[in-house]
Amino acid sequence: MRRLNERLIILLRIIHIYEGIQNEKKNVLWFLIDDLRPQFGRAYGQSETYTPNLDKLAVESVVFKKAYCQLTVCSPSRNSFLTGRRPDSIRVYNFVDHFRITNEGRDSIALPQYFKNNGYYVIGGGKTYQPGKPPDYDGLKSWSEPPLPLTKNLTRCHHVHPRSKRILDVCPEMLARRDFMDERTADHSENAIRRAVASSQPFFVVAGFYRPHLRWHVPQSYYDLYNNNKISVAQNSRFKPHGMPDIAWTSEGCHTLTTLEYGTHQIEMNQPLSLNIAAELRKGYYACVSFIDHLVGRLLTVVNSFQGLRKNTIILVSSDHGFHLGEQASWTKHTLFEHSARVPLMIRFPHLLPPRIIYHPVELVDIYRTLADLAGLPQPPDHIQGRSLRRTALYNTPIRNFSLTQYPRCPKSWDRLWDSNCKRITAKQIPIMGYSLRVNGFRFTEWYQWRDNSIHHSMLSLHSSSDTPAKIIATELYQFDETQIDDADAYERQNLAHIAEAQCSVINFRHALRLLITTCQHSPPQELIPPCELEVSRYIANAQICMI
Repeated sequence: MRRLNERLIILLRIIHIYEGIQNEKKNVLWFLIDDLRPQFGRAYGQSETYTPNLDKLAVESVVFKKAYCQLTVCSPSRNSFLTGRRPDSIRVYNFVDHFRITNEGRDSIALPQYFKNNGYYVIGGGKTYQPGKPPDYDGLKSWSEPPLPLTKNLTRCHHVHPRSKRILDVCPEMLARRDFMDERTADHSENAIRRAVASSQPFFVVAGFYRPHLRWHVPQSYYDLYNNNKISVAQNSRFKPHGMPDIAWTSEGCHTLTTLEYGTHQIEMNQPLSLNIAAELRKGYYACVSFIDHLVGRLLTVVNSFQGLRKNTIILVSSDHGFHLGEQASWTKHTLFEHSARVPLMIRFPHLLPPRIIYHPVELVDIYRTLADLAGLPQPPDHIQGRSLRRTALYNTPIRNFSLTQYPRCPKSWDRLWDSNCKRITAKQIPIMGYSLRVNGFRFTEWYQWRDNSIHHSMLSLHSSSDTPAKIIATELYQFDETQIDDADAYERQNLAHIAEAQCSVINFRHALRLLITTCQHSPPQELIPPCELEVSRYIANAQICMI
């Protein structure tokens, strides 16, 4: 009997310890890396970039291979996933508006704010929100202390090219580490973690790294990792997709790119860059990725240095959108192609999630509910539109069978639809909006003319019997071999939207897309798939069957 009592006491102690662990608040360290495309290391089938820390982290994480942003440029994308709401829900599409000032978005509780309201020490550094959108990176509404602002490098690369007199985009630096903004962000994040641990306070830290955003100014040692002669360039870097409408392509964000060796080059739709210049540009991007990988490693070392912290800390790696490196003869973002819409998304949480690779589609808008769920916080407000990825990560079950991405176009003239920039155009002034539906095996994109500055009104009018060119500007349909998802050259080579054999698919995809835009994305979140999305899934299935 005595031995039985001793065993019972031991069992009760174990249960008590386990419950204590379960009730202990989880920490969050979020590596939010600007312009990072999902092609680094073994996790994403990329062997050219040197990223040992991200590679190791991927092996320990749940890697979502088909994660997509909701709008393919910095500010509106960040406004979306930091509020857990789609761009149409908060009416933020540009660098003028932000969720704190739009009628639709001003009542939002931002993700950092939500953790702060639940007793967390919440710290942000570098590029978290877009600078100024909201002002002061949302200040003390979102953060426990004023966030570290995004500042410029103390750089020699602001010197101009001797011939073109333009600032260099590709430029290795010979500066002290403290002179780089991303080093300062890493320092700030490390200090925040140490302060939180010292005060026994749960932390939510966002390390907002600016690189590999242009300009590619990082230490010389990271350029030295790469040899131009061994860098492959996109096989389709000199050719836009066959049958692609002009509006699908853009030079927005990089009308020119300047390197010391090759000078300044204009980015034009029908004048692709030479292979030598493309390799030099890729080298600059890769050098920046390796630099950020080093900083990620620094902060992971800090987390691992405290007993128990590694197991109790959720590590998230994501970007705000993807990035073209010459594919479709495009550079940077601002398109609705796969390279611009697809993003890296990895979560390490040893306490709960075993490492695995997930191939189901997920979205950045899901981050809000996912982090709240993994941290054990109360259910977020109903206006948060994403879904928690917890069950997907645990059981490899899908939460939806599509992703939805959008992008506005503000062309300077109707004969140069690709020459567009909506950055300083208000939501009410945007003339064209593109929406892209990504499903297994396909990407379907349509560009619509807005009527009465309301896409909802435009979509309803499109259900009438007569579809005029003023309503649908352009249609795209691309077929994918999903086994080649990591091959950057393998997809979006030919637009199938106008071939006779694809019309059945086009009709069904169009119905699915319009239903998502007008109805589904405005429905409150539910644990089970809502009826609206079931109808969307039926249209998607019909479209897929049509192409068999």
